[in-house]
This record gives sequence, C-alpha cells and structure tokens, in this order.
Amino acid sequence: MNAFEVLGPILVLWALLVAFLGITRENFPGSQTTERLVGAISVLLVVLAIGAAIYTATHEEKKGEASLLSLPA
Repeated sequence: MNAFEVLGPILVLWALLVAFLGITRENFPGSQTTERLVGAISVLLVVLAIGAAIYTATHEEKKGEASLLSLPA
C-alpha cells in the first residue's frame, strides 16, 4: 500500500463531505474563517494526493522488473 492509496480516498471523502454540506446548508461554510479553513484543507489534500501520485509513479518498481533484476547470472 502506498501513500496515494491512502490520500486519494481521503480526498474523495473530503470532496463528498464538502459537496454534501454545501448542498444541504444554505450558509455553508458560515464564516470567513471557516471558509479559509475549508479551502486550506482542500488545497492541502489535493497537493498531498498529487505529490503522492508523482512520488509513487517515479519510485515504484514495475511488476516483473524486480524478478528479472534479481536473477543470478
């Protein structure tokens, strides 16, 4: 399991929660402070998920590569 497999679903759940609250509550997020907090959390989760996806793509071994490299000569 890698970081993207954790952060991706967390981002999805956050987006669904924000959408649900925005649809069901007329005054969501309510105050300027809450609005900034929701925005900051959203940006942070997006940046972390994208960063984790990039890191995973560049550092994860492809299946089958490790077994070919580890064969004795």
